[in-house]
Amino acid sequence: HGDEGATPCLHIGRRRLAQRNSSGLLLLAMDDWKAAFGEEWDAVVLGTGMKECLLSGLLSVAGKKVLHLDRNDYYGGASASLDINQLFEKFQAGAPPSEAELGKLRDWAVDMVPKFIMAGGQLVKVLIHTKTANYMEFKAVDGSYCYRAPKARSSGEFGRVHKVPLTPKEALSSSMLSMLEKGRMGKFTMWVASIDCGKPEGFFEDGSFRDMPYWTRVGMTGRKKMPLTQWNGDQFFKDWGLEAGTIEFLTHVCALYRDESWRSAPALEVVSRMQLYLESRTRFAGMTSPYLYPLFGLGELPQAFARLAAVHGGTYMLNRDLDGSPVFGPNDLSLEYAEDGTVAGVVNHDGEEAVVARTKTVVGDPSYFAGKTKPTGSVVRAIALLDAPLAEMEKDGASSCQVIFPAAQCGRCNDLYLFLCSNAHKVAPAGKYVAFLSTKVEGPTQGMSNEQIAHRELAAGLALFTRPGAPMPLHLFYDAYPTYAPLTNGTKDRVFISESFDATSHFETAINDVLDMYQRITGETLNLDALAAAASAEQ
Repeated sequence: HGDEGATPCLHIGRRRLAQRNSSGLLLLAMDDWKAAFGEEWDAVVLGTGMKECLLSGLLSVAGKKVLHLDRNDYYGGASASLDINQLFEKFQAGAPPSEAELGKLRDWAVDMVPKFIMAGGQLVKVLIHTKTANYMEFKAVDGSYCYRAPKARSSGEFGRVHKVPLTPKEALSSSMLSMLEKGRMGKFTMWVASIDCGKPEGFFEDGSFRDMPYWTRVGMTGRKKMPLTQWNGDQFFKDWGLEAGTIEFLTHVCALYRDESWRSAPALEVVSRMQLYLESRTRFAGMTSPYLYPLFGLGELPQAFARLAAVHGGTYMLNRDLDGSPVFGPNDLSLEYAEDGTVAGVVNHDGEEAVVARTKTVVGDPSYFAGKTKPTGSVVRAIALLDAPLAEMEKDGASSCQVIFPAAQCGRCNDLYLFLCSNAHKVAPAGKYVAFLSTKVEGPTQGMSNEQIAHRELAAGLALFTRPGAPMPLHLFYDAYPTYAPLTNGTKDRVFISESFDATSHFETAINDVLDMYQRITGETLNLDALAAAASAEQ
């Protein structure tokens, strides 16, 4: 949909809801917000990041009375989209942005936690179930690529970026695999696509796998039983006899493991993740990768779920009164507990007077719960503003892409991810591009700047912009932040804390965290396949 000649996008009847201000927030006078704040709520949600907004929307759709608060005066939290002025201010870029250099400044929308959406993944099912897709437009990402290091790394030669084949013809012409290995991988891929992970073909009646389910494949001497629930990934791939490079491609680029954890993961999980990749590739007509991305950036996601919650009776309060002054102070939004140790409310201190939002369930991101979380590492990211695409993209006519750098190809333990978008997704002016490199920090960081950390951890990816003929960044920013996870699952004190966003360039780990939290909060499991099918049938 859109103007004639505009880039095609996936769009389901966007509706414009009645808005009280530019953010869709109902602003209340001071006395009004105190009255609203002091009510009793089924749940109070702290922070308007993507996970928190998604949970707020799901709880509201389920009939819960939700109060959603944020100590910031904008939506999105850590997953907000910044305009170009906010970006320069955040990274203290010195001189203000220039239209002569960067094009129309109003056309930039730079995500702080850039992630693609798997077209067949859980987030798309949530969007369909909640009808949040009504408020957004999406476009497929053009290309998926894989990095391979040079044979002699000490030579200083840069590795190659290979396109993930889309057709049998592209697969045959790809230099990633030998002709013999292409045949083996073709048989393997066809088998993965053909089996139903939820329906084993039978159960062992004797031997070491007694009463265990099995699936089958054609072997040298007939059909061979494969106990996918008993095997781990290592055992599974050993049975297929594929080469190490093929296994690396399948586990890191297709199954999207960010490290070698696939080796000990259940074989059935490995197969399911590869099936997700294959299903996402064909989820919508004309897709050339398994990924989707919203027009105008990911900042649209939390706002869409905020609108959803509002439609179902949720109340949102950003940190801004009618006159623009803050409502919450630095020590506000603390928790109050009942005698049995369960949460009883969220406290806002208005001068001498404490106003309490009574609730028996609190949900939020780690930044609101000092002492209730543990560090899980750090993520480092480089953000590049470009005036030309990667050479591989230009060759394929792509305006957006993902490049995965398998850890072993970079001498690391964790993969690198390159995410690149352009004006086609309405996140940059015409002829400009925004690229993100991210990974998990592996080395010590004490006394190091974000730039120093990035150049050590992201070296293989940053080399894409320094090799001969590469597009030199107009601006390059560096960010690093710690990640946290809750100390407990929240079922005892009814305080449910999300995990920080990881370094992956897709939403599957994030949406799994949300669905797990929803089950702990409500005691119910969302059957997204059934709910999405029902929602699609209604439309």
